[in-house]
Amino acid sequence: MQSYVEPALTDAEGRALWLALFEELKRRRLLAPAASGALARLALLGALLAAALALAWTAGGAVALGAYAALALLLAQFAFAGHDAGHGSLARTAAGNRALGQVAMTLVTGLAFDEWIARHRAHHLHCQDEARDPDLAVDLVVSLTAASRRAKGRVGRFLTRGQAVHVWALSLLFGHSQRLLSQAAALRHPVRHRADAAMLAAHFALWFAVPCAWLGVPVGAAMLAYLAPLTLLGPYLAAIFWVNHVGMPLIREPARFSFFERQVVTSRTLAVPRALDWAFGGLNYQVEHHLFPQVPSRRLREAHSAVRRHFERRGLDYPLSSWAEAARAVARHLRRIAKGA
Repeated sequence: MQSYVEPALTDAEGRALWLALFEELKRRRLLAPAASGALARLALLGALLAAALALAWTAGGAVALGAYAALALLLAQFAFAGHDAGHGSLARTAAGNRALGQVAMTLVTGLAFDEWIARHRAHHLHCQDEARDPDLAVDLVVSLTAASRRAKGRVGRFLTRGQAVHVWALSLLFGHSQRLLSQAAALRHPVRHRADAAMLAAHFALWFAVPCAWLGVPVGAAMLAYLAPLTLLGPYLAAIFWVNHVGMPLIREPARFSFFERQVVTSRTLAVPRALDWAFGGLNYQVEHHLFPQVPSRRLREAHSAVRRHFERRGLDYPLSSWAEAARAVARHLRRIAKGA
């Protein structure tokens, strides 16, 4: 059965709660871009990427596998940096954030930054609205809502039946699908996404032309270094992203919800050790991220403390789960949707 949520706050109440939080985070200087260390961080990641690529291109056996795993982790960190840039939290100007986002995301990972950030902002604006949230739209292999299941053809409905099991196996393709779909969408509109198109050309030069034409790396080795890390990255990204909203209730009438309440009831924050914040890219603090997307990821733990205190003072429920609890909730939701298939 599909779960929907009804508003418990008026728009004025929600606005007052959000503004009080905004003023507290502003007073604690958590909203300003984390510009001071952005270039140094990207430079360090770039040096580590070059070292991992050199090993992936030239080594074999266990060393190559280790290099692929390192590349997967580095690609995730570049993607997290691009995500921060997309929300304006990596540089002090819009142009600076766009430039850093293009470098971190399009050049390095191959995910078209301008195309991706447009979809991602739509997700924030229409979170858990099945008609307008792009993150709920999966064409074939999974149905995240009952409406999505009903709209599928015979093959899609067949795949939906076993989605609670096969979705984790298919996560090996998750990174590939995200990259290819973003590239295809950008290249279908090269004028609108001309910065993406230009940077994608540089991306393929970085991963193929430079090593094969200039450094003498065999094409097969370059291809493995390009594809294997993304295969390893898929389950990692799925474990981070799918627990954020999947299984949370849908919004039936968005106009009835205040911004504050909508972001809280559709998001799930994960209780993970501080040492793992880097692995989640700060996205374990999903409630805080959706309430204040401009907060840099490295400050989200501090923002989380302020938000929790704010909720406790006002007697509000806060959606906090362990990762295991969230994963079980995702599995239950996928099984519920599948029953109607």
